[in-house]
Amino acid sequence: MATKTLNAHIDYFGLVESSGGALKITDSAENKSNTSVSGANLYGDITVVDTFGEVAAPTANYELTDELTDATMPVMGAVKTVEGLANPFVLGALSINTSTGAAPTVSASGQMVQAGATQLRKYKLPGINLTPRHRAQDFMGLCAIKKGAEVADEKEDYGLESVSANFPVEITTAAPGGEVVSYDLHGGMATCDFTMNWYADTAPTVELTDAATDLGAAITPVTKTTPRDGYTQYTWQVSFPLVGEEVA
Repeated sequence: MATKTLNAHIDYFGLVESSGGALKITDSAENKSNTSVSGANLYGDITVVDTFGEVAAPTANYELTDELTDATMPVMGAVKTVEGLANPFVLGALSINTSTGAAPTVSASGQMVQAGATQLRKYKLPGINLTPRHRAQDFMGLCAIKKGAEVADEKEDYGLESVSANFPVEITTAAPGGEVVSYDLHGGMATCDFTMNWYADTAPTVELTDAATDLGAAITPVTKTTPRDGYTQYTWQVSFPLVGEEVA
C-alpha cells in the first residue's frame, strides 16, 4: 500500500481545475527561502548571524492529456492561496513545451506577496490551441514555413523538432525589514523558440503569420546548423509583448 506522501503533489495554481482536467500535475515545490546577514569581529571572523524575511516561490509542472486553448489557460497575475503557506502568491510565469516523441508539458511559477493581497493586473495568453499529441506544435500559429514561393510540405520537407514558449511577467515587491508589504506587476513578454529539421534541397524561409503580426511579434534571423550524423537544422525565436490590464 502506498504511503500518503507518495505522489502528494500540490496544484498551487489550480491549473488542473481551470483546464477542465486537461492538465495533470506531475510535481510541485514550495521553494522557501530567507535573507541571511552576518557580522565579523576585529579579526574578520563571523560572530553574529541573523535570518529574516521568509518567502516562498511555488512551482508546479503538468502534462497535457486533452486539448488546451486560451479559453482554459490561466490568467497571469492571478492571486492564489494554498493551505500550508502563510501568505498568498501571484502566478508570474508560465511555459509550454512540445517536442517530437514526448507529451506536451506546462510549467508554472509564482511569487509570495503580502497577507490579504488581491489581484492588481491580468495578462491573458493569446490564441493557444494545444493538442495532447506527442509532437512539436506551433500552438499559437505564429509561423509560415516556405520552400521557395510555396508553402513547405510538413510531411516531406521538414519536421518540427521542438516548439517551446515562455510567458513571464515581472513581479516586484516592497519588503522593508524583510516583510513583504506590497507588490506590483509589469514587463510581460512572450518568447517562442522553434527547432526544425529540414530535408528539402531548397533552403526554407520562415515568415510571421497574420496572427503573429497582430500581436506585434518580431522574429530573429533563422539560424542554420549542421550537426554530426544529423539533418540540417534551423532555429529561430518569435517574441511579442504581453500587455496587461488593470483589475478593478
